Amino acid sequence: MRKLILCLFFSCCTIYASAQPGKTDLYDLIKKLLYDSTGYENVGDWAVEKPGKFPVVWKADKIEMSPDTSINFYRLGTADLAIRGKSFMQSGQPIKWNIMLKGARSGYSSFSIISSASKDLQPRYTIDSIFRPKLFKAKLLKSCDAKDLSGFYYYELKVPKKDLAYIKLSWLSMNGSTAIRIDCFDSWSKYAVKLNCPN
Repeated sequence: MRKLILCLFFSCCTIYASAQPGKTDLYDLIKKLLYDSTGYENVGDWAVEKPGKFPVVWKADKIEMSPDTSINFYRLGTADLAIRGKSFMQSGQPIKWNIMLKGARSGYSSFSIISSASKDLQPRYTIDSIFRPKLFKAKLLKSCDAKDLSGFYYYELKVPKKDLAYIKLSWLSMNGSTAIRIDCFDSWSKYAVKLNCPN
């Protein structure tokens, strides 16, 4: 009986471990979240009841409604991310990366990826420092990088076989630690991007 219980326990642990996504490069997650080019207006697939579509552990297997009309519907999750193969730690633990998809009930039209703070992260991550040497084209539309404390770079982005996107890379530094945020929009949802420089 004891052997049977141990066997069941280890089987459950193995199934749980295999269900958890492994480490993913930030570029690869962004590419997966961008819509495939079809020649038509698109929205992203919420991936409800499709746990393997994105390397994200979702808080709930459903979309939720927001009182904020710039968000409308949303999905929250976490991911284990690296930047160009490098992982980041804080107080001996891997930093957390929060994912939020936002859009209409029919599909998401923007998303945000937000890290917790780390002394290993630096201000002023550019599109090159995150995406190189992968294939992409980017045009800088606005920069706000005069201060170490906070700022951003805003780009028009084209990844092969994906629709045109608009991406804002921002940072916030305090007490020697930095958190970064990536906001990505399609041609319609980019009206919601905030481009005022921090004071």
